[in-house]
Amino acid sequence: MKKRWWIIGSITAVLVIGAVGVKLMGSEQAIGMQVQVGSVMTSTLESRILTSGSVVAEEKHKLYANVNGTLREFTLKEGDVVKKGQVIGKIDTSDVESRLLELDAQIELARANLSKAQAGSEPEELAQERERVAQAEREYEAAKKEYERLHQLFTSGATTQQEVDRAKGQLDSHLSSLNVAKQQLTLKQKGPRKEEVASLQAQINKYQVDKTGLEKERTQSVLIAPEDGTVISLATDNGQYVNKGTEILTLANLNNLLVQADINESDISKIKLGQTATIEGSSLGKQKLNAKVIRIAPVAVTTQSSSGTSEKTRVKVTMQPEGDVSAMKPGFHVDIDILTEKTENALQVPIEAVQQEQDGSTYVWIADGGLAKKAKVTVGMENELSSEIKSGLTGDEQIILNPSEGLQEDTPVTPSTMPGIAGM
Repeated sequence: MKKRWWIIGSITAVLVIGAVGVKLMGSEQAIGMQVQVGSVMTSTLESRILTSGSVVAEEKHKLYANVNGTLREFTLKEGDVVKKGQVIGKIDTSDVESRLLELDAQIELARANLSKAQAGSEPEELAQERERVAQAEREYEAAKKEYERLHQLFTSGATTQQEVDRAKGQLDSHLSSLNVAKQQLTLKQKGPRKEEVASLQAQINKYQVDKTGLEKERTQSVLIAPEDGTVISLATDNGQYVNKGTEILTLANLNNLLVQADINESDISKIKLGQTATIEGSSLGKQKLNAKVIRIAPVAVTTQSSSGTSEKTRVKVTMQPEGDVSAMKPGFHVDIDILTEKTENALQVPIEAVQQEQDGSTYVWIADGGLAKKAKVTVGMENELSSEIKSGLTGDEQIILNPSEGLQEDTPVTPSTMPGIAGM
């Protein structure tokens, strides 16, 4: 009897467990796939590029030496402010002054010889011309010996190139005087001729041209500030010997500063002239400056990584800050936030909710009456968080966020509702 009741109890338990299992399976089917949903939002949508850049001076002027010589009376320091036309230094051209005096003497002598040639020669004048030639020869020989002496001293390191150059100038001058004296004697002996007179006049003209060039050189030896500005770099020091074309200093207008950034080629198509940006950084403290894109470089620059295994292609973009730029200095590194696109009252969903078909069309999954539905949409602008929906949604839908790959049309779903879409 006991054995029969034990069998009946076992069968009853099995039936109860089976009934409970069937009930649970039916309940799971009724619940459906758990999905997280969010509501479509309508608000302003902005697309931005975050990058870094550096501050540069827009207006820079370099000053160069126009003559050879030693820099004198040059006392400027970096940070000094100068005005256009201000005398900021001089280049010692004492050799120019001596050459000018020599040229004046040669011109006067040539003019006197021309007058005498035109007037004809007397025996006494011929004697004088011969004496002049002899005197010029003595002076030339003396100058030649002096030049050779200084050249030997220079070779042994006992004198300077400047002294050798000075001696060479004296030698050339005396040689020129000797040649003139010889020419004058010849003219006196032959008597005045048109060709000889023309030659003397040509010699005078040459001296005049040389003198004009030296006078210009003397004027250019004075260093004048080309523009108003602040000295941002010095390339020479007072007392330094400079050659023509040597850089002296660089001036900049620190009231007109720009910010430059290298933008990746993948983002450059989003950059347009006139777009606004925000400039900030540790170098500016708590200050933030608005800026506008004013220039986009016409060419891109590709650089190799430090390891040489990859390369980056970037385009230089220039922005002009607005307002007080006194806290900025050329060379500062700053953070840049460029607003590339903005749409008011944009219907938008999280960017990860937008899916793409093989044909390139886009869609989103929505939870509609407990079932998953595919809604074809047209996407507008995007940022790193959201996508604008231009068509395909009314705004009342429940968007399935991060849909699984196995999700299919009319799959039963149980939404886990969010109050709104984060980041919108």
